[in-house]
Order: sequence, then structure tokens, then C-alpha cells
Amino acid sequence: MKKASVLIITVLIVILGGTVAWHWIAFSKKTADVESEPEEKVTMAVTVKVNQAGMNITQVFSNINDNRKYQVIIPTQAGAVNCMYEDGTPCLDVLQSPSTKVKGTRLQFEYIIKSDPGVELLLNDWLVMLKDINITETSVEIVDQLRRKGTWVAGLPLKGYKQMEAVNYYVFEGKNMNPSIYWQEKSLSKLTGQRGIDYYTFSMDQPVYQFDSLKNFAMNQHLSVIMHDGNRVVHGKGILLAGNKLTDKEFEQHLAISFLSSKFDPHTKVDSWILESLASMVTNQQPENTKSQAIVSEMKDTLTAGELNEFINSLSSSSSTIDHLSLDEYMSSIKGLKTSFFSLNMQEGSEVFPLLFMDTRSVVVNGNEREEIGVVIKGDKKLFPLAPTMDALGFKTESGSDRKSLEILSASSTYSFNLENKTFIHNGQSYGLLENPFQNINGDFYLEKHWLNAIFKVLVNEDEESIILSF
Repeated sequence: MKKASVLIITVLIVILGGTVAWHWIAFSKKTADVESEPEEKVTMAVTVKVNQAGMNITQVFSNINDNRKYQVIIPTQAGAVNCMYEDGTPCLDVLQSPSTKVKGTRLQFEYIIKSDPGVELLLNDWLVMLKDINITETSVEIVDQLRRKGTWVAGLPLKGYKQMEAVNYYVFEGKNMNPSIYWQEKSLSKLTGQRGIDYYTFSMDQPVYQFDSLKNFAMNQHLSVIMHDGNRVVHGKGILLAGNKLTDKEFEQHLAISFLSSKFDPHTKVDSWILESLASMVTNQQPENTKSQAIVSEMKDTLTAGELNEFINSLSSSSSTIDHLSLDEYMSSIKGLKTSFFSLNMQEGSEVFPLLFMDTRSVVVNGNEREEIGVVIKGDKKLFPLAPTMDALGFKTESGSDRKSLEILSASSTYSFNLENKTFIHNGQSYGLLENPFQNINGDFYLEKHWLNAIFKVLVNEDEESIILSF
């Protein structure tokens, strides 16, 4: 049991410490890449021609870096994919291998998506993507020769619409790198809501909502909301299908989820518990998912109201894509301490790791720096990982099979703790405690700083760079 506990604690410490190192390595690599390559301001222009054969798509990436390697991600529903350089020559080598360097500053893809939409069609992840590329501007033109009585909507602002003799012509433009598109057979009218939200509805009497919680998100993003009868909700990328029977609170929560999902990397699937947790903090609502409830509870219990507000503002104002690492970075910058809260909770399973912050100072025991001792901060308490700390001080730690007792031994002393009744025996003498000195965090015991001296007579001295333990 002792070996397992030490192993688990060591793994957690390595993860927490390794995240800091990983961030630095990634930052250094990113800096080197920026210095070696010109800044890319890639734009993407998509033309969709709808006819009896399906959707014929031409997609052009412009302003890419000449002679750079790109990994191309082809949508699963795409067929007959062709690739051309700007001089018109084929670029099948780019499709076949991510290690091939492109020629020129323009790539064009042509492919077909077959569709039989019935009464409606929603396409997600239908575009060719270049991995790790930030698209600064996206335009989607839809030329419909087939379904002219219906309405097309994209996860981008509508810039132009014209109904001509043989075709219906739509132009959408914005910053969404991977917008969904939607069609339905009934005609919809467009209403403009608060900045950043357009409503597509059957009725011009549709209420246009104003949610203060979403102002910052709507200032920097766009969301197309298709209203329909009932309670059904479907999330696309930049698109939300929402029933008119939803309550205002339910509608606000789904709008927040849609805005947040658009901020994540379009190549990465986002766990629903992350979106629900973040949206619930934005709207100040109770999440339904059990893991989301625990995540929100941890953050509200650990962060002040001002820190939570700063965290939400960081989410809404950032123009960069976000992930679990950047979420940890937001919290770390707010507290001035390192955390791996979201990174640790990305692990599969319902178990939630608590929100802990790492004390970045080194721990010195009897004159020797001990890297295996990672001091964590929970609320206003400094917690030392029990087994590695006591081992460094010359003690052995053993826990009972029921995790309700602990024995800590050195060459001259024996401490036996009963964790249920808050008592311990030291060298045959029984003592009572006002509180349990140990905290069980995800199966590992931690000892609060105060008890190192109160029980084990360990002197604890701190300065700006280190925490010094000695007898």
C-alpha cells in the first residue's frame, strides 16, 4: 500500500511539475517557429454549388507559407478530392503525406459531398482543414440551383443574399475557421439580436433576447440561431438550433455553450463536461452533469468572486483558441500560482481532481533540495504530500488497509494515528487532536504545514525561494 501511495503521489507531482516544463518547452518552440517563419494570415474562401449531383465544393487557402509542411485533414463525407497548387498543377503529394512541403502560397481543394437532406440538413466538419493553422478570414458562397424554396444558414454572418432566375446566391463572411452550414425546406426570416447573434425564424414576432452574461462573447464572435417549434436543441459550429419552448435560462445556457465551443480548437473534440462547467459559470446556473457540478463547486470554493469574474473575462476576451492547458494558464495567471486542474480532470472517469495550486518554491530538507516534494495550496493552507515528506525526514509511512489508520515510524519514534476518532499514540503515550491533521486527496494523504511542527517537531522556515524543513 505504501509503495502504491508513493507511486500515485509521485505521478501527480510529475504531472504538475511537468506541465510547467511542457509549457516552457512549447513556448520556446513556438517562439523559435515564429522567428524562423513569416507570420501567416491565412484566408479561406469556399464556394458550394448545390445541384442534382450533390454539393460541389471548391475551397481555397490563400497566404499560406511557401515551402512549409501542412497536414491536410479531409472530411469523412468528402468524395473525389482533388488538390491543386496556385499554378494549376496537382498537389496529390500534399494529400498523401504531411511531411511534403507545399509550393506557393495558395492551395485549392475540390470535392463532392452527396446529400439527400429531406426537410433539413446540418453539416458539421465538412471542410478540408490544415492542422495547426489559424484562419483569419473565412467566406462561404452558396449557389443553390436545386433547393430554391428553402433557406441556407452558416455559422458566419450573412453578408449578401440574392434570389435570381435560376439560382439562389448566399454570401457568408467571418472569422469562424470551421463553420457549420444548415438548410431547411421552409423559408426563414433573419432578425438581428444583440451584437454577434442573428436569429433565423418562421415568425417576425420572434423575441430577440438580450443576455448581459454573453455581451463579451458576442462582441468577439458570431452565432447563427435557428428557431423552431418545440424543445429540441442541436449544437453546430457557429450554429444553434433551438426550440421556442425553451425557458429563457435554458436558452441562455445553450447560447453560452455554443459560444464557448467555437473557441476550442476545431480539430479537437471537446468533452461536454468542460463546456457545461464553463457555460454554467458564465450564466451563473447550476450544471446538470455530475462532473460539471463538481468542477464548478471546486472553482467556486477555491476562487474568490473577483477571481471567478476575471477567469470568465479571460475566456470571453481571448481571440485565441482555448484548450485544457490554456484554461489552467488563465487560472495560474490570476492566482500567481501554477495549477493543472483542467489537465488532470481531462483523464477519463468521473473522479474529479480538486483545484490545487502548486507552491513553486523548492523544498529543502536538512540542507538537501527534495524535488519529489511538491507543496500544494488548498484555500489558505499549505499541504505537504505525506509519504515523500516524511520519507525525506527519515520516517516510514504505512496506511491501514481501510485507510482509517496511519503509522509513521523512525528509528526512535512510532506514531500510530486513528483517523476516525482523531487520536494518536506516540511511543506508548496517547494524545487527542482537535482536528484530523491529514487530508485525503484522491486517495493520497497530505499533511498541513502547521502539524509538521505541532506533532513531529519539524521546524518550517520560508523565504521567497524555498521552504526549509529541519529538526
